[in-house]
Amino acid sequence: MNSIKTLFVATVFFMVSSYSFGQVKAEKYDNPQWVSMSYIKFKPMKKEPAMGIIENYFGKADQDAGIDAPTVYHFVNGDYDMLVIWNMKEGVETLNYKTTPDDAKWMNSMTKIAGGPDKAMAKLEEFMTYVQDWDNTMARKE
Repeated sequence: MNSIKTLFVATVFFMVSSYSFGQVKAEKYDNPQWVSMSYIKFKPMKKEPAMGIIENYFGKADQDAGIDAPTVYHFVNGDYDMLVIWNMKEGVETLNYKTTPDDAKWMNSMTKIAGGPDKAMAKLEEFMTYVQDWDNTMARKE
């Protein structure tokens, strides 16, 4: 019940303050830059073999496909081991794809590097067996 009261008061405050500032108008961001971020935690003793797959397959697929590699941060403490950030070249329009053009190029390169589609999928599946937790989010750069 308290949360309903708080929501009501906040709504009324917003409405009153909007009128005191004049008419509210819709406004879009000018050239927003969106990123997709993945927080990854590996199973105990599995970060090293996972990093081997990243280096020998994923990174090489980025290079072969001619796409930008993600930015990667390795945590020294906290709940996760790694943060991976991909630029979303098309912004939120990226969400309208089942498979983006870059993802298709990457998978084709991964298939070539691994030695076939079955082997590429096997490497992806092997990598995922090393992952304990994976959380995704998106952010807009100001």
